[in-house]
Amino acid sequence: MKFTAFLLAATLALSGSAFAELAASHTAAVEKLLAALQIEKQLQASLAAGLEAGLGASEEQLKALPQAQQDKFKGAKQKMIEAMTAEMSWEKLKPDLIEVYGRAFTEKEAQEVTALVETPAGKLYVSKQGAMVADMAKVTQSRMTTLMPKLMQIMQEEMQK
Repeated sequence: MKFTAFLLAATLALSGSAFAELAASHTAAVEKLLAALQIEKQLQASLAAGLEAGLGASEEQLKALPQAQQDKFKGAKQKMIEAMTAEMSWEKLKPDLIEVYGRAFTEKEAQEVTALVETPAGKLYVSKQGAMVADMAKVTQSRMTTLMPKLMQIMQEEMQK
């Protein structure tokens, strides 16, 4: 789910906003909801996890490369992180996320969800969600490492028909 949110945010950031402006009170309610959900923190964790998963190279695979290649990979990875961090910053994404949440939740709904998230159980859930996202990314990356050769084989077989 978080990876889907990440993709949505990335698409919005790159394409610009196509939504009408929200009323000031609706915007304020959505901003409070984003804060209660710790979306900024979640977004940063999702971006980092998404980049790690997207690169698809495990530590074992990297260790198998010559040191010079490992160094190049690490340097390229750092530059990618810097580029993504600059382009996908909270300041750049926040207006679009406010609009996305504003379209998903009416002002009243945003207020109600915020109240729910601000309960002890809601706070507990939000506090654990970031770590779960990172763990889910590791699980899916692990599965994709095993699955990719199978997918490539299927593609090769189908292309040779």
